[in-house]
Amino acid sequence: MEAEGAAEVWKNFSGQIAAVLSGGGARGAYEVGALLAFQDARLPTHIMAASSVGSINAASFAARAEGNVGNAEHLAASWKGLTPPQVGIEWTRYLWVLVGIIAASAGFGNFIRYELELRHITLAMPDPALTWIALGVAGCAVLIFYDRLPYLGYVLRNALHRTVWEPDREKINQSLIANFLVFASIAVVCWSLHLFRQVMRLARADLPAAGLFAVAIVLIAALIVFLRARFRHHASAQTHRLLRLPLRSGLFQNFERERFLRQRISMERLRASPIRVIFTATDLSTGEAKFFSNKPPEELARGPGADEKFALKEVALPVDLMRAILASSALPIVYEPMPVDQRLYFDGAIVTNQPIRPAVRLGADVLFIIMMDSPHEAEPRAETFIDVGLRALDFLLAQNLTTDLRTLALVNGMCERVSRQFGFSPEEVEVDFGARHYRYVRAYTIRPHELLIGTALDFNRETIEPATLRGYQDASAQIEAFLAYAREKPRFVYRRHHLLLTPEHKPPT
Repeated sequence: MEAEGAAEVWKNFSGQIAAVLSGGGARGAYEVGALLAFQDARLPTHIMAASSVGSINAASFAARAEGNVGNAEHLAASWKGLTPPQVGIEWTRYLWVLVGIIAASAGFGNFIRYELELRHITLAMPDPALTWIALGVAGCAVLIFYDRLPYLGYVLRNALHRTVWEPDREKINQSLIANFLVFASIAVVCWSLHLFRQVMRLARADLPAAGLFAVAIVLIAALIVFLRARFRHHASAQTHRLLRLPLRSGLFQNFERERFLRQRISMERLRASPIRVIFTATDLSTGEAKFFSNKPPEELARGPGADEKFALKEVALPVDLMRAILASSALPIVYEPMPVDQRLYFDGAIVTNQPIRPAVRLGADVLFIIMMDSPHEAEPRAETFIDVGLRALDFLLAQNLTTDLRTLALVNGMCERVSRQFGFSPEEVEVDFGARHYRYVRAYTIRPHELLIGTALDFNRETIEPATLRGYQDASAQIEAFLAYAREKPRFVYRRHHLLLTPEHKPPT
């Protein structure tokens, strides 16, 4: 950049430059690399519009800016040593839930046993060690294969009814193993308690009594089947209520990452930064996008080329800016929604992963759109419901991105056609169509050519460092492309030519 005289080009370029940062969890390290390239090129950044993890990166970059040149050194250092617990991803909390279940079961179970012993009702246990080990094996088998246990019965029922279908062989094998472990463990428990010996002794001593005992066992089994069929819905509803007790509105709370971010991002410096930052969140009640900023709406409305109506009506300055940043990055399922000014908000990427619109409405003439998804298809990872949920969110975010980019391309195409017909540059065109106002915006997309390593929750050095380096390289290439464009327009011409369109008229072709 120094050899190319970039500093002089940036000085003479009078347009408003914006960076648009998207969401992606741990893949946000790619954005860190791109912001480092911005810093090294001394590229002025006037506007930043961000959602999800992009909001955190934008806040740190703007808070340490020198004028309109942001600083990503501290951000990169924080990412390099980042661990999941620092951002609140602490799975051991669910070990405590399991410990609580075990403690409750042991406590109430031994209390019942104690009450029975007081009434001289005891269970003979000649081999306690074998009994408890067998029960432990059965419990682990149920815990691990709870969703595979019934599959064997399902296959047998279909075979009896001669249903034509192709069963899943992997599930059958897992179900066989699970059923074997469970029923073998139960058999070991019965053997260790000498139940089989007691039944045989009863049969030899009193055959009618043994027959009654067998009938009672069959009747109890039939009663269990009947009660399950009759009250299955009610039991499921009550179980649902019980299982909801240890769960919250997200897998993880916001406390740890709030503490982590408050230690690293100064809200005072962020509010004083000359870079105007928009943090996008989603209203939990209405599902609408909410735009928070580090600047008062009145100040945003006075910015060069800003849409006054948008700034005053759709942007808010929150009392606690950090809460807005946390809300913008509260990924559903993973984090709990965040209260901001008495309303609950969550990840802004759900409704606008690429917040292009607020950047344009604040007067951006040039957009650097930083994306973390690859145009190539990813191999799906669906080991747990969390993987499936994150994959579904990826699809949703990609759909929002496609819509935003398509809109931007349509608007730019319209301005280019108008400019060719009337003989001036696209940057000089403004198009009014009803209540909507459009203009040409130069866009540069920073996007990895190959899939980034890891998922949204893989906060580790193995995924962060390669993503940071790739983001730096990809952004550098786009900055060089922008440098060539900026040389041609030393003084950026603000809009002078307005084209009014009505629904009956189409743009010129």
